[in-house]
Formats: sequence, C-alpha cells, structure tokens
Amino acid sequence: MQVVTGLLIGAMLFGAGVWLGQRTASPAHAAAPTARAAAMAPARASASARSAMADASAARPAHPFPQVPRTREGLTGEVEVFGGDSEEEARWLDRHGFPNAVQWRQYPAASDALLEQAAAAGDGVARTLLDERRLRTDPDAQTRLLLAGAEGNLYALQVLSAYKARPKGEVGEAYAISRVAEMRGDVMLSLSRPVVFAGRLSQVDQMTAEAEALVLNHHLNQIYRQKYGVDPPAIEPRPYQVDDF
Repeated sequence: MQVVTGLLIGAMLFGAGVWLGQRTASPAHAAAPTARAAAMAPARASASARSAMADASAARPAHPFPQVPRTREGLTGEVEVFGGDSEEEARWLDRHGFPNAVQWRQYPAASDALLEQAAAAGDGVARTLLDERRLRTDPDAQTRLLLAGAEGNLYALQVLSAYKARPKGEVGEAYAISRVAEMRGDVMLSLSRPVVFAGRLSQVDQMTAEAEALVLNHHLNQIYRQKYGVDPPAIEPRPYQVDDF
C-alpha cells in the first residue's frame, strides 16, 4: 500500500508542477534571501495571489446556473445533505466545498459541458462534481481533487476517499485520504470511518495508512506554500453540537 500511495503522491506533485507554473531560478534568485526580503516575501506573495485571482475573476465566463445559490445563506425549506445543524456549521460547509441542497439536486443532472462552464466561472462545487464523474476515465481527476484539498476543499477529499473505498478499490489510500480530511478540519469523519472501513484493513495496514496520511497532509501543505508563499490557514475544525446525556 505504501508504494501505491507513493505513486498517488507522485502524480499529485507532477500535476502540481503544472498547477503552480514552472519557475526557473537564476543563481541570484537561488541565493539565500536577505532578512528584509524574507520578511517582505509573504506580503508580496499574498498581493501577487490576490492580483492573479482578480485577473482570473475578470476573465471568467458567465455561470450557466445563475439561479442556483452558491452558499447556504438564505436557503429555507431545503433538506441539508451534509449536516449543517447550526448556522456556524452551514457556513463551515460552504467554506470547505460541500454542495448545498440546491446544487446537490440540480448539478448531477447537468451535462459535463455545463459543469465545465460553471467550474470555469469559479464554482468549486461544479468542479468537484465534474472531477468525481471523471475519476474512472481521467487519471488527472485524482490529482485535481487532491489539489483542491490543498486549497481547503474537504469535500473533494471525501469524494476521492469514497471512490477509493469502493469494492476492489485502494482501501488503504481511501483510509489515508479520509484521515487527511479529518486532520484538515472535518472532525466528524472520526465517527463514520470505523463503520466504512470495518474489517477491511488489518491492524498493520491501518497503521501504515495513518503514516501515509501524515505524509500526504505534509505534501498538501507544501503545495500551498509553493503556490502562495505563505503557510496554509489555521485549521478550522468543523463545528458540531453535543447533546446532553
């Protein structure tokens, strides 16, 4: 399982090279930065990232589903698929890529072309659902889901974990990716994981998967640092309510 997961990480890092853009460093650039340059680097990187995001936003096509809300704010009378027992948890789900009830109902019936257009318009949910469709036919779909996870899209990690947990799938990888999603904030996965993986991993395989999760989580953090020049945001644990016993 270690070899297979290593190949998965290798594919992710290869895809990240394209995602980050190839950069050639001159000897001067490769030299150790001065203290002032080191202090200014995060601010410059953040400003550069904001500028790139603004340029990308201006070039985005029209969203093909303008009537579909992108967040849970204001949704009434809809059944929440992923929990959202409180306003705080609902906002957490929005921030971490989980489809709201309207997206969950309408996007699966949309064509690939329409989901592609929605994704190009900046709809992360559409991108995740499109990559989920392509997991069996497009090897790069796995990489894109992992890279989305590096950006904080925990639903993308859950989608990939569920795919790998299918019968005759890569169960060890599925477990490791699920653990990474938990490490990155979805603490509720600790309740469902024992049920999903019951009897499917030996104790040794589970320990190996735990170690692989640490490695994968490290690589996701490194990819974020390479892209933005700063550390990933602090982990935001999923809010949950505790009933009195």
